[in-house]
Amino acid sequence: MIYAIIAAAIVIADFAVKYLIRANVGLNEVFFSIPHLFDFTYVQNRGAAFSMLSGRVPVLSVISIAFCVGVIIWWAMKKPTHPLLKTAFSMMFAGALGNAIDRVAYGYVVDFIAARFIDFPVFNIADMAITIGAGLFIVYIIFFDEDKKNERNKGDSGGAGQN
Repeated sequence: MIYAIIAAAIVIADFAVKYLIRANVGLNEVFFSIPHLFDFTYVQNRGAAFSMLSGRVPVLSVISIAFCVGVIIWWAMKKPTHPLLKTAFSMMFAGALGNAIDRVAYGYVVDFIAARFIDFPVFNIADMAITIGAGLFIVYIIFFDEDKKNERNKGDSGGAGQN
């Protein structure tokens, strides 16, 4: 239940902030700045990350929705138990859903956080959730995935002591 709350909180926060920006900020307008670190500016992204596949909103919408459906099916079938894995998938699901809502409703994704200390595309709360969730998933795979640990242990013990 807590993981559904995490996902819902991310989707609601993402939606609310994007709504406020669309309603109150002009396109490409900087509405807040932390000098040399971040500019908060309203951008319409009609592509995916780094504006890849720009103009392919229907395809990206289907991919986002398919990912969300896939996560729900995977969760129902696998019934994950590890908190890190559940957190990772909750965050990735919420981020994909948040951006899918924008694509389906408006034909673009509202991005608004521009990092100024590095050359990086403008992003949003949903993008952060996807990125953090993917990072947590990688940590889970490397350090906690029992299937991977068992495979590594099989490989390590198979040739021990033989010359």
